[in-house]
Amino acid sequence: MADPVSSVKHITEIALKIKHAVETVQRNKEDCLKIRRRVMRVSDILSLLHETQNILSSPAVRAALEDLAETLHHAHTLVVSCQEKNVVCLFCAATTLSNKLRRVNDQITDQVMVGILATTVHEIANTM
Repeated sequence: MADPVSSVKHITEIALKIKHAVETVQRNKEDCLKIRRRVMRVSDILSLLHETQNILSSPAVRAALEDLAETLHHAHTLVVSCQEKNVVCLFCAATTLSNKLRRVNDQITDQVMVGILATTVHEIANTM
């Protein structure tokens, strides 16, 4: 497993890439904006974990962060694909891409919930 601090840093870097990519999307702008908003909030919250090395030492938290980073990378790829200007692509793939964007947004939410569960259980275990 990767170093947890590196995972948080990697997530922050991907979040910034998504933020910048959304600025130039040509289609599915609303879905992309929702992803950007969610990703930036998650990134801001995760930046607080830098100060909490104890939580980051948990294998469950590390795994949750790695899964989240992987999903954010996929989200970035989808957002970048919305930057294409090809008119044929706009009509053919807009609905399919919109569905993929919504699914990845849901996956981000699911993985954040797993991360919350992992940190909560870790904290409870350390207070016993």
